[in-house]
Amino acid sequence: MRPVHFPDRHRRLLIALIALFPPLAGLAQGTEEARLSLPEAEKILLDANPAILQARAALAGARAGIDIAGARPNPQLTVGATSTDPGRNGSNSFWKQATDNTVRLDQLVERGNKRDLRLKAAGSNLSATGADLDNTVRLARIDLANAWLDLRAAREIRRIADENAALARRAADAAELRGKAGDLAGVDVARFAADAARVANDAVQAGLDLDRARIALALLLGNRVAPAGLQTTDEWPSAEPAPAGTEAERADLVAARRRVEQADALRELARAQRTRDVSVGLQYEHAPANANNAFSTTSYGLSLSVPLMFGNDYRGDIARSEADYGAAEQQLIATRAFVSSEQSRLRAEYAARQSRYRRLAEVVLPAAERAGRGADVAIQKGGMSLTDYLDTQRSLRAARIETIQARADLARATLMLRLAGDSQ
Repeated sequence: MRPVHFPDRHRRLLIALIALFPPLAGLAQGTEEARLSLPEAEKILLDANPAILQARAALAGARAGIDIAGARPNPQLTVGATSTDPGRNGSNSFWKQATDNTVRLDQLVERGNKRDLRLKAAGSNLSATGADLDNTVRLARIDLANAWLDLRAAREIRRIADENAALARRAADAAELRGKAGDLAGVDVARFAADAARVANDAVQAGLDLDRARIALALLLGNRVAPAGLQTTDEWPSAEPAPAGTEAERADLVAARRRVEQADALRELARAQRTRDVSVGLQYEHAPANANNAFSTTSYGLSLSVPLMFGNDYRGDIARSEADYGAAEQQLIATRAFVSSEQSRLRAEYAARQSRYRRLAEVVLPAAERAGRGADVAIQKGGMSLTDYLDTQRSLRAARIETIQARADLARATLMLRLAGDSQ
């Protein structure tokens, strides 16, 4: 396209238009908001996230399971009358009534090491539930990092979208003035107006994305912070990930391993049911004097009860426990494979996003900024058409948005890789 030389009055109008661009950087910062860093958000997350609170409640239940598993069978006390003599008038004393009074105490004695096996299973369940809590915190931190970075990027994109909208609106106004002066065709004036409306819609969408990001982050924080006042700080997380899987085993792996131990203890407990428990009973019986016996009598008894396994030999319980143990082993194998593949995938994503961000930050964005500065000089000297100038400015802002998104993606990949090997 051939350069267009504008009359002096139009050139002064364009220079005045360009002079309005620098203040646009502060358009989105007019409202003071509470800024929340990622570590500060994590503190709120640990106290308010619903999933973490539920996992803590499950851990409290697992602790109670230790007391339940360690409880011994309660003895059973029986007091009753075993016979009556309606024809005899007795005294008001219960012990002298015309009945045979009995007091019996029964105690179930567990055999087959059942109590220790229950305690072992409950202990493994407690360890697994604690690891589940750690993994829930890890997953919540992943969700928090994604939501925080979405809000952090949405802030910048909203700011640039507002700048684009203001630029397009001023360009449309300038084009309208030129059209009225007869220096610009009506079709070009209409094109600038349509472009301004389109860019204004982009700014509205950016504002909607910002509101959505605020609401999503507030939900993760248990709505402890109002979405309308939720904001992030300006810093980005470190671009260097911590070595994954080198310091401690990941929480979901620990949980799967403890589930295997629990299933093994429950399998042994199911087998132990074939070891018969016995019930020992002690009985004291008092028979008062009656028509057939001139003197009261006292007797003592000892009993031993053993179940006869004619109807249930617990083969179903044992078979189910074997199936549960096999399922727990397969879950451990699947979890181990998932962790390994996830870490490999995240390392590949980190390397790709790091390369993309470096190309944008070191090549694309500097080139777009040089082109933008050159366009500013060229248009002031009449060496560039307004259309080319606006295209150059839009390309610059598009490069800025892409660089911001790439920076957010790199920070996301960094945090995901770090948390992929974190047992916290």
